[in-house]
Amino acid sequence: MNARLDLRHRPLLTALLALVAAVAPTAFAAIGEAPSTILDALKSYQPSATEQGYTAGDGFHFSVASASGVATGVSGEGTLDDANVRLMADLLGAASGYGQAIAGPVAQFLRTQLAGFVGQGEVGVGVEEYVLHLTVTGAAPFHLSFRFGPQTVDPSLFPPASHSLGPADASHVIRIFSDFECPFCKRFAEDTMPALKVMMVARHDVRLEFHDYPLQSIHPNAMSAAEAAECVTAANDPAAFWTYHDALFAQQSSWAQLPDPVASLVGIAAAAGLKTGGVAACIREGTYQGRVEKAYRAAAADLHLDGTPTLFVDNLKVGDYTKLDSFTRLLALSDALRASSQAGGQAGGGSAPSAGGSGR
Repeated sequence: MNARLDLRHRPLLTALLALVAAVAPTAFAAIGEAPSTILDALKSYQPSATEQGYTAGDGFHFSVASASGVATGVSGEGTLDDANVRLMADLLGAASGYGQAIAGPVAQFLRTQLAGFVGQGEVGVGVEEYVLHLTVTGAAPFHLSFRFGPQTVDPSLFPPASHSLGPADASHVIRIFSDFECPFCKRFAEDTMPALKVMMVARHDVRLEFHDYPLQSIHPNAMSAAEAAECVTAANDPAAFWTYHDALFAQQSSWAQLPDPVASLVGIAAAAGLKTGGVAACIREGTYQGRVEKAYRAAAADLHLDGTPTLFVDNLKVGDYTKLDSFTRLLALSDALRASSQAGGQAGGGSAPSAGGSGR
């Protein structure tokens, strides 16, 4: 289960995820860092090294998968008595980087919900940007086998991007699924993207892709803005998209709530020094409506994205997209997962990311 998770039991984690979102500090995940960061967080359990990994608690076995000096996932098994519940919760807290903010809710989930998984084979449950694969057998306190690692996406599910920055043959791709009327997208564009661009120039191996995901149900002018961006680009050149992209977010408050935003959208292009001949007619005639709607369907129906902005580094979902460290960590993790895949290793949570390629 790599491209699409088995979400039959996702409602069981609703309260867990809501609590994590409310109380978790900025994640600084150990997956993507040195394996020692996970072990250091478990020192109080005094894990003993074995040929397969480590033993701690009440006969609880776990291992940390790694490649190229980077932790790529954790796995293990044991009877989930109370001592081992606490150990596993702290292990997932360390591996995810959410620490104690997630350890408590995970422990509660393990204590109260495992009976519903007995006899169902391996079931994958999304936990933020990670996947917890569970196999539960026996009677209470139950025997649990698990794998925990980053969510990965089948590259064939990513649609082609109309707009990109960076080399076409880049080995890494950062994909942005965004909505011009979304205030969080505005914050990302203004606060994080500049640092990403500096990093890209320094590395020479990263391409940035923009994908439209206008959430019309809550942002009534998002579709018009996305179409306007296509019209303005067509009237100018490919680089004009990024100029207009920045201007749309900068002026978001001036057009987002208008009953008819077309004149304002055209005016923003003109103020940015872009050609606007035919742009108003292009927007009103829906010249690029089909393209934008196709991009929306790909994000909603194929990728099942539930908010904006949603970002990926190669095939890895980004958790905290406000921090440059999140991107540099995932670039290192992507390289490690590729190395593990090429060596025939087990990444821990899902399939290894493919190379950047063309965005398909």
